[in-house]
Amino acid sequence: MIKVRIKKSDLVWDEWNIEHIAKHHVVRAEVEQIFARAVRAKKSYKDRLIVFGKTKSRRLLAVVLEKEVRGYYVLSGRVASRKERRDLLK
Repeated sequence: MIKVRIKKSDLVWDEWNIEHIAKHHVVRAEVEQIFARAVRAKKSYKDRLIVFGKTKSRRLLAVVLEKEVRGYYVLSGRVASRKERRDLLK
């Protein structure tokens, strides 16, 4: 795991990704909350990042980002799995 600092203004949003994270019971504001401080991340396939952070209500989210010219496109956002939560404690 690595620590990364991404500003919420660097996140790229559109109708598709807002609707997609809603299917996982996550809203845009929650995703933006986790970037208030440095977050832990790991590399994923296709050079994507999976970042982990807590919302104000203390939900631990896993957010998949893809680097673009405009910033970081939010591909998915969901509650972190048990395995991911366990791995973060290591």
